[in-house]
Amino acid sequence: MQDTQEAGARRVLVLGAGYAGLTCFLTLQARLPRHCELTLVNLDRYHWFTTELHAYVAGAEADAIRLPLSRVVAPPARLVVGRVVQVEPDRKQVRLEGGEHLPYDLLVFALGSEPEYYGLPGVAEHSLEVGSWEGARRLRAAVRRLVTRNGGGEGPGRVVVAGGGLTGVELAGELADEFPGKLQVTVVEAGPEIMPGFAPELVQAARGILERKGVTILTGEPIAGADSQAVLLKSGGRIPYDLLVWAAGVRGSAVLAQSGLAVTPRGRAKVDAFLRAEGHPDIYVAGDSASVVNPATGREMPPSGQLAVQMGRAVARNILRRLQGRPQEAFQPKIRGIFASLGQWEGVGQMGQEQYVGAPAIVIKDLAEAQHVWAVGGGLMPLVRRLLRTPIRVLRKRPLYPQPASRRIGTAKGRHT
Repeated sequence: MQDTQEAGARRVLVLGAGYAGLTCFLTLQARLPRHCELTLVNLDRYHWFTTELHAYVAGAEADAIRLPLSRVVAPPARLVVGRVVQVEPDRKQVRLEGGEHLPYDLLVFALGSEPEYYGLPGVAEHSLEVGSWEGARRLRAAVRRLVTRNGGGEGPGRVVVAGGGLTGVELAGELADEFPGKLQVTVVEAGPEIMPGFAPELVQAARGILERKGVTILTGEPIAGADSQAVLLKSGGRIPYDLLVWAAGVRGSAVLAQSGLAVTPRGRAKVDAFLRAEGHPDIYVAGDSASVVNPATGREMPPSGQLAVQMGRAVARNILRRLQGRPQEAFQPKIRGIFASLGQWEGVGQMGQEQYVGAPAIVIKDLAEAQHVWAVGGGLMPLVRRLLRTPIRVLRKRPLYPQPASRRIGTAKGRHT
């Protein structure tokens, strides 16, 4: 059923300034009718490039991976800084920590994700995560304490990264580059191989890069739990650690279920073709909190920055079409490529039929991030700094281990990402 023009829909509320939320907000800010009120709610005053949080953990300055929202939120639109506690669909309002209520006519829920611990005993209590800026800040401090503590000749600090997906391998590579000889990094993956979704050739290339940096990779080892000293494996083994990082999965924001919205077993909102919450046509969900099925595979798509941006843009366009009395359009995801950084100047990736290994993969990944910086109004200098980041890294850093020449693997006919 399509919507007719809704003259009474004046108040549009966007929750979250991540990739999905900020993309949606900026699209609406540029095109929303004058009679509408537009409000962005975020936990702090920055848009964080969450796909780059691993670099922040390893030492990058915060300003290199965040954008002040004051630079892009323009009156009459407004920014509200606060933590969302609950959405109240029956009253069409959002409750913030501290008791403030914000009314809405149309709501965009884009509060991202949180760690999925699968009910494993001891994991939540003894691990840190890197998927949010709050988690990354705590992890950065813990890494600094560990490196400082082990600077007195006690040997390298033991860091166990649980999860061999994008987040886990990118963090492992970054830590290995930044703290050679000071940290012993181990990646533990339950599946048969790291980096699911990548072509086998790229997985093997990534393994080689990480292992040359001194990273230990254990696959086919499901975790059963953790205590204060070791990760416990289902096989009965124990992996001692000084610092445990959980990167083995995420679920949708807990606010969804707490608000009575229909969710999947992974806590993501069930949405229709237009990204509206099931049973609530005035609530749109975008980003990591939305359960979107890949039409090509019939399976739920894993969260990613590029998918979140596409969803944010699609939601904004549907809101605009709705206010104009025009039919809304079904969301069609288009994943153009997948890239992983494996330290400061090497990576792997695939775009279309082409596969890349080494510095070329990092350059392409940086170009994609730079495009996002420009699109969200980061300005010229942040764009220039991001474009020059990889060349500067390569010029300033001398390799501490043998490196093969960076290369493009070639085509991968019939393979899809």
